[in-house]
Amino acid sequence: MKTQLLGLAVSSLLLAGPALPTLALADPPPWAAAHGYRAKQHRYIYYPRHEVYFAPTTQLWFWLDGGGWRVGTTLPTGIVVTGTPGVSVVLGTERPYEANAYVVQRFGGRHHKHHRHHDD
Repeated sequence: MKTQLLGLAVSSLLLAGPALPTLALADPPPWAAAHGYRAKQHRYIYYPRHEVYFAPTTQLWFWLDGGGWRVGTTLPTGIVVTGTPGVSVVLGTERPYEANAYVVQRFGGRHHKHHRHHDD
């Protein structure tokens, strides 16, 4: 009888007591290996004046050359981005030129007049 009462008392305390903490979902710290969503995000520095991308993590450059996109560890001598402003962009692709139309529309490009909206 005493054990039944003790069990009943413990059960009622568990039911009436504070709720168990809920699991909080958060991004892993920056130094942790990336999986899922973050693994699919790629950061680039975009240079609108030249329509050039630089990927800091891979140290690769992406530039337009004769209607096609090129990639390399250095830019050709005719493209100099030193001293020109760059914009940090995060894209869901390892090939930033796949999102170039969006990036040019949002941040401008060599032949694109970009007028910023008041809400930008």
